[in-house]
Formats: sequence, C-alpha cells, structure tokens
Amino acid sequence: MMTTTPGTSHLPQSGPAASGRPVDRNKDIAILQAARQILLFEGASVLTMEAVAAKAGVSKATLYSRFGNRNALIEAVLRAQSDFFVESLSPAVQNAAQTFAALESFSLRLLQYLFSEDHLCLMKTLQGHQGMPEELRLRMYELGPQATCEQVEAWLSQAHQAKVICCPDPALSSEFLFGMLVGMDMLRNMFQQSPKRKPTDLPGHVRTVVTLFLQMHQCELNACPPETKP
Repeated sequence: MMTTTPGTSHLPQSGPAASGRPVDRNKDIAILQAARQILLFEGASVLTMEAVAAKAGVSKATLYSRFGNRNALIEAVLRAQSDFFVESLSPAVQNAAQTFAALESFSLRLLQYLFSEDHLCLMKTLQGHQGMPEELRLRMYELGPQATCEQVEAWLSQAHQAKVICCPDPALSSEFLFGMLVGMDMLRNMFQQSPKRKPTDLPGHVRTVVTLFLQMHQCELNACPPETKP
C-alpha cells in the first residue's frame, strides 16, 4: 500500500531558543511524525507526551516547549496533514493550464493518502473506538476532512472571482470533486474490500476526473450564472 507523509507547512512558529540558538526544525518534524505514527497505528489512548518524546528522540522539555499539551500536539498533526493536501492550491491561478495542474496535484495527493495504509489504520481506529474520546473524534473531523474541503471551497471561489472557472456554488462543487475522485472505492475500503483502482491507476483516474470537473465549470462568453445566495 502507498504511504504519504504530510509536509511541514503548519509547523509551530517558535522563535529562537532561550540560549539564542536557532530552533532545530528537524525536531519539530520528528515530533509531528512520531505523534502521527502513534495516533494512526496505536490509537489515541497511547498518544501521550511521554510516548511521543521517546519515539521522536527528544526530551519532554523540548516537546512541551514546542507543543504546550497533548491536544495542541494532536491539532498540529491534523493541520499538517490537511495543509499537505492543499499546498498546490495556495497560488492564485491565472489560466486553464495552471488550474488543471493545481487540481491534479491536490487530487493525486488526496487519493494517495485516502488509499494508503496510514488512512486505513486511522479508519480502523475511528471505527473501533480504541479509547477515542468523542471530542477528539469531532476535532479530527474538523481539522481533517472539513478543513480540507473548506480550503478547496475557498480556492474554487477565488478561481471563480478571477473568472478562470465558472463556480457560483463552491461548496457544492467541492463535494462534487471529492465524490468524483473517491467514487465507490471509499466504500469498498470501509467494508475492507479491495479498491477497484490500483495505485498505478490513480494518475490516469485523477486526470480524467479533473478534465471532467473543469469541463463542468467552463466559463463560456460570460454565461456563468449568478452566485448562489445563502
């Protein structure tokens, strides 16, 4: 199975160490990766500050100086994962080629994660509870799928305002995109059935989905309907 590792765009913005030496960002990366591995493969009940410090090879003082408590650490892990997906959507697009490239990169990252061993382990953790508090489950949804979807909505709205695409209802279009990408394979995964597409099929599937999605959102001679009002 594929695995994906989130980037570090949401690392805490800590300043210089008390001694005046620059903060070692490699320690931040090691901490987030250690916390992520424990959360995915061992469960929330095992994720303690002591366990993360030991796995990351840092002192507890170092860990607490960067992440004040367990909840802050978990939130940093979730934000880093969401930010990793949408990194390609950050720049403002100005033409069709840039729009296609941005959506293709985002979509491929998302699918590679959703069908990875990491995500399967997370789903098993959520379904099996394993000491997962309801508050943490909700926060994982808010900072994971919901945050990713909201960032896609914002990007689609910006592209609509720039008249690169015709997307008067970015919330609806965002859900269309997610549905087109995952299709029945997400349900197959939930029921522990083999996905229809192999990892090598994903790039071609993504190109097909992005092509169809953008065809649905073409701006033709200023014929774009008015924005949907709440």
